Amino acid sequence: MDSRAGLVLDLREPVRLDAWAITLAMGIVAGTVAPTLVPAIVAACIIFSVAALAWRSFVPGAWRLMVILTPLFAGAGVGISFLHTATPDPLAQLAAFEPGEVVIVGTIASPPAASSWGYRADVRVEHLWYGGREVLRGGGVEVFAGDLSVGVGDRMRVNGEISRPQPDEDGFDYAKYLATKNVSAVVEATSVWPVDEELGWIGRVHRRTDAALGYGLRPQEAAVVRGMVLGDRSLIPEDLEVDFRRSGITHVLAISGQHVAVLAAVIYFALRTLTVTAATRTLTTLSLTWVYILVAGAPPSAIRAGVVASLVLAAGLIGRQVSALHFMTTMLAAVLAYNPLLVYNAGFQLSVAAVFGILLLGKPLKSLVEKTLLRPFERPPHSISNLISVSLAAQAATTPIVAASFDEVSVIGALTNLVAVPLSGPILTLGLVGSVCGNVAPVLAYPLNASNGFLVALLVWTARTASAVPFAATTTPGVTPLLVALFYVGCVPAALSGSFLSGKQAPMWAAVLVLWSVLWLVLTGAGGL
Repeated sequence: MDSRAGLVLDLREPVRLDAWAITLAMGIVAGTVAPTLVPAIVAACIIFSVAALAWRSFVPGAWRLMVILTPLFAGAGVGISFLHTATPDPLAQLAAFEPGEVVIVGTIASPPAASSWGYRADVRVEHLWYGGREVLRGGGVEVFAGDLSVGVGDRMRVNGEISRPQPDEDGFDYAKYLATKNVSAVVEATSVWPVDEELGWIGRVHRRTDAALGYGLRPQEAAVVRGMVLGDRSLIPEDLEVDFRRSGITHVLAISGQHVAVLAAVIYFALRTLTVTAATRTLTTLSLTWVYILVAGAPPSAIRAGVVASLVLAAGLIGRQVSALHFMTTMLAAVLAYNPLLVYNAGFQLSVAAVFGILLLGKPLKSLVEKTLLRPFERPPHSISNLISVSLAAQAATTPIVAASFDEVSVIGALTNLVAVPLSGPILTLGLVGSVCGNVAPVLAYPLNASNGFLVALLVWTARTASAVPFAATTTPGVTPLLVALFYVGCVPAALSGSFLSGKQAPMWAAVLVLWSVLWLVLTGAGGL
């Protein structure tokens, strides 16, 4: 080749950088949870990188550049976690001194929830006065008050005593939990009142939506729909919450990726029936989706789903292929980079575990279902096999987190989700559409809510019936992080069988996964591990 022809770029061999996000996320998690292991992890990345540089055949050619860059992404993740740790928190420092009464002006960031001290809600601090002068701006506090007649987005003035959160009697680190929500202190309020005559627009929408969800529904059904649409479970009877937990379907009551996906799909396809350009359709869907996330209080699982929805819709707009696994790892890296302490949030852990479980374990479990439960069918119905495999995958992936967080795991959850998940989709759709119509005119919400009432009653009946089964749940006391890690190690062969191992081996490894899950539950429940 003539050297005067210039540099020739050879693009015949594809270059894969798909693992950059998961490597970055792993660096963030390591730097946050186990900083003592960071040197070993970085050293391992460097060894792999040097090996890939020295031997071209060390990894497949498409992944060689990714392996070479692994120390860079892992190091960046560690750097992000250390940067968050090193950044001073003036609000936490002030609260640690327990200075006494302060005056705070800020915005309500979460729907008020019942507590042992009346009600509680998160507040984003705009101004904080102590001793008659303003001492800081910014940060978040959790306010406890006897009465909180406020809504998300309202600007309030709070007088009360500020302090650092104290661990519970059972050892639960409440400060770490609040940190996952960017909350640094608690305030026992003596008085709370609005700053502005007009309440915030988010609060007004939240209140109108809350009222709209009650039109045409009995109180218990309305409380369930409010929990599913707005994440406000304060009106759900305690015994019903226990039934949902024992039956393994509590997740349908929490704002999750399913809620955001249903809303985005309804908006997107409704606009698609109109003469709206693709760009307008995408931007409108994204805007309304993020408005919903804000009105619902922006829980971590909703933020995660909002990031994924934004990436998926943006990819469609610019004509890029969608890789669900790549989008999920990118979402994980983005959300953890924003707040690494989310790794300690049980809701975020469950949400991420469920999605990755469906993506990695769904395919092998589907092949197992088709070769066992659906074997009598000459052509197994895909809708049924998908439903069963998704339920099993989500149940398996979340089992150790549920066991460690709540000391109880629903045994019957894989079966009840076969009913609850198909029901939750229409309930969410009718609830979301009904709330929108109710914001326009209450009379428009009645027929939708009345139709929804039957589905909600069926969901409640499912929860109560399943919970009444004697073996519905098993206790799992004392599950440690090491046992959680051990469980996921046992899931690796099944996860690999869906993508990297021979497809013929997938049913076998899926069966091993099911047996391993049962064995792990039996041993942890009996204290054998």
